[in-house]
Amino acid sequence: MTATSKSASRLLALRSTRCHPRRLLFTTISSHHNQSNNVARTVNLPRYLSTTIPQSQSSSQPNTANPNPNAPKAAPSSTYYTLFPQTLPDGPPPTGPFHIDPRSLRSEFLKRQQSTHPDLFPPSQRKSAELASSQLNKAYTTLLSPLLRAEYILTLRGYIDPSTDETSRLEDKELLMEILEANETLESARSEEELEGLKEVSRERVEEGVKVIGEAFGRDELEVVKGEVVRLRYWMNVGESLRHWEPGKGVVLQH
Repeated sequence: MTATSKSASRLLALRSTRCHPRRLLFTTISSHHNQSNNVARTVNLPRYLSTTIPQSQSSSQPNTANPNPNAPKAAPSSTYYTLFPQTLPDGPPPTGPFHIDPRSLRSEFLKRQQSTHPDLFPPSQRKSAELASSQLNKAYTTLLSPLLRAEYILTLRGYIDPSTDETSRLEDKELLMEILEANETLESARSEEELEGLKEVSRERVEEGVKVIGEAFGRDELEVVKGEVVRLRYWMNVGESLRHWEPGKGVVLQH
């Protein structure tokens, strides 16, 4: 029996405990998504620290390299990935892997953070150093999260428009029913023991989603990635709800 089949069986078992339909409490993970999609700026630091991190190609610039306007674009030459050359030397997919070693990324981040600390620069360069430090923090946060990383790569490739928040749209009816059932289980539970089955389902779905996204990026199948990102957003939201759950209290996440 596959992991997905096992997950579906557990959800069916959870349905037998529900009391009555309840409102859906989940909100999409939007704040981090919006933060990760701001266009970064070039800061006037010394040459070895100055860098430009465009998130996507400007709509005012014609795309002469791609005759088909609907085809995915190549990622810009300067991205969040270029801030971490030791950990991510090959850049974003499809040239580089989707999966990232979080320990290696954090180690390089801390080293870069020390070298760009605003206190190391004279007053005339402090503002620029603060911008560079903020940019570095945003890059690290985005790349560390599989969800934000996938959305960022799709934006780089011109495959989604961050202003429309395309990856928050839920059109999969089966997934919607599963999320509604999960929400009812959360609201009706009286102890953490009653949530163990849902916790396992949530973990499996997140792991499966990250795996599928990585494989799809490797094949440069961006439409598959886009659909899986929607599912991953919702199951990560379920996981957040489980972590914030308390007996007798509704779980409303604010992102």
